[in-house]
Amino acid sequence: MNKLNPALGKALYALLFNAVIPVMLWGWAKFTAPIIKFPPIESLPWGIGLLIAGILLIIWGMITLIRIGKGLPMNPYPPKKLVAEGPFRIVRHPIYWGFGMVVCGTSVATGSASGLWLVTPVTVMAMVALVWGYERIGLEQRFPGQKFRSFIDLGGNDMLPAGWVDRLSSLFIVIMVLAGGNFIAGFLAEGIPPLMRKAWDFHSVFENGNLCYISMVFVIGVPLLLQRQDRIREWTIRVLIGLGLSLFISLLWPAAGAQYLSSGDSSGSLPVKLASIFGSIPLFLILLSLNAYYQQYKHAGILLIVVAAFLMIVQLAHSRSSDLHLLVSLFIYVIAANYSRIWIQLKNLGERLANSWKEWVFGPVRIINHGLIIGFGGITGILFAGLLAGREYAWPILIFAVVLMVCAAVWAQLVEGSDKLKRPFGYYGGIVGILFAGLILWLMGYNVWLLIGLASVLMPWAQAIGRFRCLANGCCHGRPTDNDRIGIRYFHDRTRVCGLSGLKGKLIHPTPLYSIVWLFFVGFVMLALWLNSMPYSFIFGIYLILSGIGRFVEEAYRGEVQTPILDGLHLYQWTAISSGLIGVGFTMIPVKVVVLHPQFGWEIPVAAIILGLLSFFAMGVDFPKSNARFSRLV
Repeated sequence: MNKLNPALGKALYALLFNAVIPVMLWGWAKFTAPIIKFPPIESLPWGIGLLIAGILLIIWGMITLIRIGKGLPMNPYPPKKLVAEGPFRIVRHPIYWGFGMVVCGTSVATGSASGLWLVTPVTVMAMVALVWGYERIGLEQRFPGQKFRSFIDLGGNDMLPAGWVDRLSSLFIVIMVLAGGNFIAGFLAEGIPPLMRKAWDFHSVFENGNLCYISMVFVIGVPLLLQRQDRIREWTIRVLIGLGLSLFISLLWPAAGAQYLSSGDSSGSLPVKLASIFGSIPLFLILLSLNAYYQQYKHAGILLIVVAAFLMIVQLAHSRSSDLHLLVSLFIYVIAANYSRIWIQLKNLGERLANSWKEWVFGPVRIINHGLIIGFGGITGILFAGLLAGREYAWPILIFAVVLMVCAAVWAQLVEGSDKLKRPFGYYGGIVGILFAGLILWLMGYNVWLLIGLASVLMPWAQAIGRFRCLANGCCHGRPTDNDRIGIRYFHDRTRVCGLSGLKGKLIHPTPLYSIVWLFFVGFVMLALWLNSMPYSFIFGIYLILSGIGRFVEEAYRGEVQTPILDGLHLYQWTAISSGLIGVGFTMIPVKVVVLHPQFGWEIPVAAIILGLLSFFAMGVDFPKSNARFSRLV
């Protein structure tokens, strides 16, 4: 856009984000309304209030950027000065916060379930992706070493005494996320908000099970009593990870989220009902808080354990399912409390895999060990498809997969093929291949939409397995980083990192590992959509949207020398944006869902073995002495 006349470029940018995108989001909510079955939340006063607050925050943020930053609230025309005044003292990205509030407020005011449960979260994820995949990097490049803190912030990471800003910020974030998560969990589980208990009455806190509210005091006391910034920050991050996992599980399995909530009556006024949400404390929050208290006050360890045990018993007694509450909370606690250790282990495993290259040469033929990973992925993919759709779809999904593999190879030849890269594979070629595979299978008389939906469920898992091969091969690798808690090193000369990009022994972002983590969550979303009989076109559209969001961020940290950069974005960031927009279109296509009665048969394992062998040959066997196209993998 910088190549355009500046005035025209600014006008087009303003038109896009102030008119075109809002209209598109409104249309998306309207056309997907019959598909979204989650109950709407309709309140004209609350919706209008949120809408107006969002608009005011946007205007405030824009004026501040123009007046103090000496620039425009537009990515191609960024401010010349780092802005830390006005609304930026409250939140880092007030314009995006405001836009999210506008979308959510409009959905609540109009009672749009699609707007609330589909458009709003996707819009928020897209804005987060834009920040992490573009704006954050641009800010670091334009203002190196300049940092500031907003009120709503994770806080400092230093072993310094904590101030009231650190404490209140942590408290605000945790309470708001906890209340929102509990509200959503109960709403999805019952179709009504979790309006439990009678009143917020301190005189009856020991009556009718209201002892649960004391757990809230135990939790919110953490940021008030911890003495160091880094400990408050660490506790806040762990709580956010735990609440995020809890909400994710609730979206996929509403009963697993509702079991945290008390089964009391739902009488009382709306403010009282909303306040009662704070009394519902998941068990994992008590455990995380106990952990934080113990680090600060080890001398009171026995007392803390006794209090926490008492509160956990109370919470279990007032859960809808104490067994489910205990199991889910323990799972979430282990992940949230050890997220840093888990990442380090994953990173170290990734580095070991990155340097695991082995090859065996038999005359003109070479076999590379990481081809076994892809072969395993092909086998498990067909087996998984057979379990979901049955034996009659074993052969069509095999044909589907082979066509996608061929198109991925052709795409990569056109984009990345060179004397050094004789047989690369490109993910977006596989996406384009869906059209060709669909046409072939349509001509063969199969239900193409069903196969596209089934492929969408399989693709995240297949991609994740493929990313293990990327780690071993060195393709899709990241750019250099100076953070040894994040980066990995390559030393094998056969990998693309060493042989093509010249980054041997240097710390680089493990971008395939980033992708694997994201695809893990996307895979469960796809599976949940399939098991809940969502339209196949909708499943495919959501897959394109979520994979595009993840790919946009991942590409920002990739460092392959052969990837073109267009107008400040990597080529595949543009394709990721296109993928998301196309996905929005697919979600609006009405498609009838077929009732399946899957049966397992010999066709499934045979098709699985065939695809496994073909995948292994395509990405693990080559001809190192040949110079022909598609001959060499390295």
